[in-house]
Amino acid sequence: MKIAYVLQEGVPDPRQRPLPGPANHVYQVFKELQGLGHHVEALLRLDKQIYHSPDLEQYHPVHLPGVDDGRFRQFERVVRGLQARLRLPYANWFESYRFAKACQRYFSGYDLLYERMGWMGYGSGMAARWIGVPLVAEINNGDFITELERLGVAPQGIHRWLALRLMRRAAHRPAHIIASGAGHRQRFIAWWGVPPDKVTVVENGSEVVNLLARADLRCFQQTAFTPTPPCPITFVFVGAFEPWHGILKLIAAMASVLHAIPQARLVLIGGGTQEQEILRLIAAHNLQAHIQLTGKLNIQQVAQQLAQADIGVAPYCGWMEFSGLKLFDYKSAGLAIVASGADGQPPTLAHEKTALIVPPCDEQALSAAMIRLAQDAELRRRLGQQGRIEAEQVHSWRHTAVQIEQIFKDVLAKWM
Repeated sequence: MKIAYVLQEGVPDPRQRPLPGPANHVYQVFKELQGLGHHVEALLRLDKQIYHSPDLEQYHPVHLPGVDDGRFRQFERVVRGLQARLRLPYANWFESYRFAKACQRYFSGYDLLYERMGWMGYGSGMAARWIGVPLVAEINNGDFITELERLGVAPQGIHRWLALRLMRRAAHRPAHIIASGAGHRQRFIAWWGVPPDKVTVVENGSEVVNLLARADLRCFQQTAFTPTPPCPITFVFVGAFEPWHGILKLIAAMASVLHAIPQARLVLIGGGTQEQEILRLIAAHNLQAHIQLTGKLNIQQVAQQLAQADIGVAPYCGWMEFSGLKLFDYKSAGLAIVASGADGQPPTLAHEKTALIVPPCDEQALSAAMIRLAQDAELRRRLGQQGRIEAEQVHSWRHTAVQIEQIFKDVLAKWM
C-alpha cells in the first residue's frame, strides 16, 4: 500500500530527541508500517509550516505556488485582519485548505490517508475527498475539549459553538477511526456521535520488549527476591509531568510508603508543566533522599532504568484514559505494576494477575498497594513475569502496526 501519514493540528514533533510519548507513537507506527513493506510518507504542520518527510528523519518545507503567495495570500491577509479587528469566530479554514492542497500535491495516486486527528484540523478530510481515497483517522484524545480546558485555552461562546460543529463534521469524515485506548474510544463516540462500529481500539506498543531480554529482568532473577538481607525497593514512574498523571498523589503516597518501607525509593522519569510543583512537594515532605528526578531520557536509558526497578506506578487521576505507553513499558520490563483504573479500565491489565488496580486519585489505596507489593516478593515476581509474557505476545510496535494494517485492508476492501 501507498500510505500518507498526515498530521495537521496538535502535532507531536517527531524532530525532538528524546521523543516524547505522542511523537514516539507516530514515529514507531510510521517505521513499522514501512517495515511491513508499505510505502509511507508524511506531511506535518509544525510551527505553522508544512513539511514533507519521506522517512521522519528528513523534513522539507512545503511551498505552494498560488496559495502561499499571490492574490490568494493577499486575500487571506485581508480576511485575517477583519477577523482580528471584528473578533469574528476562528474557523481554521486557511490552514486546513493549505494543508489539503499540500496533501493533494504529494499524495495523489496513494491508496489512503492516515490522519492523526487534531483539534479543528479538517484539511485531511478535504484532501481525501479531492483525491478520491479513504481517510482513516487515529485519535489519542476522546473529546479534545477536556485537554483544552485543563490548559485554559478552550473556546467560549460562539467560538466554541463553531469549533464543535467543525469538529463534529471532521469526526464523521473518516472511513474508520483508530483509538489508542478504550477510554478515548468511549469518549469520542459519546461526544461526536460516531457509530461504535467505526471506532476500533489499537493499543500502543513498547520498544522496551525488544531492548530488554528476560535475562535482564529482575522478575526472572532468583537473587532479586532473596528476603534477607532486605533489599531497597525501587518504584518508577515514566511519562509526562502533567496533572492527569497523578504524580502529586504519588509523592504524597510515597511519604506514607516510607513509614512502612524506610529503604524504598522512587525514580521519576520525564518532564512537564508540573515539574516545579513536584520539586516543592518533595521538599515539603522532606523526600529528597528518596525520590530521584532523572529528566527526559532516551528509550535505551529508560529501558535500563526500568530493568533496575521493582515496581512501576501509573497513578492516573482525573483523566478519561487509564492506558498508555508506560504500562506497556512496565510490562515489557517485567515490573509488578500499581495502576489507576475504573469501569473495566485499563483493559491491558488484570487485577492480581499483571497489576494491582486502585481507584483513581485515591492516595490511601495507592500507598496500600505500593506497600503490599514492596513487602511481597513472590507477588512481585508473579505479576512481573506474567506482564512480560503478555508484552512479548501483544505489546510490540510490530503487533500494533499489524493491527493497523488489517484495518487499512478492510477499509480498502469496502472502498473498492
